[in-house]
Amino acid sequence: MNRAENPKVVFIGDTSLRTSHFGCQLVGQTFREQFSRVNLDLVASLPSKLEQIPRWREHVAGADLVVINGEGSIHHGRFQDLINLASDYSCALVNCVYQENPCNENLTKFKYVSTRESCSANAMYEHGVSAEIVPDVLFASTLLNSFVPKQESVHEVGFTDCAQKEKFSFGPFSVRYRPGFSPKTPVVGEYLDFLCSHRRMALGRFHAVVCCSVLGIPFSTWDSNTWKTKGLMNDMGISELHFDSRKEALAHLPEVLPEAVKVFREDAKRSIETMFDTFAHIARGQ
Repeated sequence: MNRAENPKVVFIGDTSLRTSHFGCQLVGQTFREQFSRVNLDLVASLPSKLEQIPRWREHVAGADLVVINGEGSIHHGRFQDLINLASDYSCALVNCVYQENPCNENLTKFKYVSTRESCSANAMYEHGVSAEIVPDVLFASTLLNSFVPKQESVHEVGFTDCAQKEKFSFGPFSVRYRPGFSPKTPVVGEYLDFLCSHRRMALGRFHAVVCCSVLGIPFSTWDSNTWKTKGLMNDMGISELHFDSRKEALAHLPEVLPEAVKVFREDAKRSIETMFDTFAHIARGQ
């Protein structure tokens, strides 16, 4: 293993590589910022679907630490191959949701494990792993924390779409679609400007919750395709603002951002930085 001054790290699960999703772009940017801050040499950045990279093992084999960004992927038995990497390499599994997965003994072989919210941490505990709860790395994004919108809010209320499709009937026909503003955008700032153009927001997207928390926009939420948003709202101490549907979320929008959210976002940034400090210690064999 290389124990040089700047150890080598391979980043797996870089969702910014193959999507225009604003949250994925910001998360990828934040991982790179933090690796640089703690003097880890990022030698390869790979998608979650390693089969798309024929020679991925060559990159991983030379790393002092493999950091796997679980993000919204590891639920309902998906991406178990990422967990299996811990049986062969020095790995950290971080920033993830973990829900309704089969037991996998390789989960206990990671050097470090963290989830983005407590629901996922509780699920890991049931599988024999004590995971740290570290909020989504987006809370530490330099771009997000320094963002200045083009204009002040011009709309009273807005809402996003949701990963969970909704079903609507029109006469004899029924359709499933995602109503609301899509998270996919060619320019990250456009999505942040969209959020900032509203005084209050009903959110069906996890990363939109993080952004509104940092940007100071009052919001409510509704269920997604996993418990990640519910878990985050519980952890922030505002579970009363999480609902089963977009309609309910819109009907119960707060007038002001709760003080608990302001405290949480500051603590989140410190926790994220501490996590990356831990990566550096592990990579250096400390």
